[in-house]
Amino acid sequence: MKKLVYFIIAIVTGAFLSLEGALYGKLGERVGELEANFYNFFMGAVVSLIFLIFFGKGKISALNQFPKWNLIGGVLGVTYLVVIVIGIPLVGVGIAMITVVIGQMFASILIDHFGWFGIDKKEIGRKRISALILMIVALVFTMF
Repeated sequence: MKKLVYFIIAIVTGAFLSLEGALYGKLGERVGELEANFYNFFMGAVVSLIFLIFFGKGKISALNQFPKWNLIGGVLGVTYLVVIVIGIPLVGVGIAMITVVIGQMFASILIDHFGWFGIDKKEIGRKRISALILMIVALVFTMF
């Protein structure tokens, strides 16, 4: 039951990413892609700070204990949004998002298979390869 609830929440959150992409794609056309990106992350920082103040239970000072390469996630997030803001006006929300999902699936399969970053290993298997191939086929069908 817990997994089902998680899957539903993840699907809704995925829908939020498409909404965000559409909104920031339009904003990027009006104010500039990098300006829209800055606004997104500025507002995200403000909201995160509010949550941190009221609900935070960790130690932000512990960031110094991690290898610096572990902190690259912020750079990856900014890069993702810049690509989405630029790409959506060019190819549309659907194609931009399915392309991103294919990249996520590919990287996720490798991370799971090799156990990178301390993740429990999960074999690639035919089902995962088939799912990736079907997503690529879906991309090709949506492009033409």
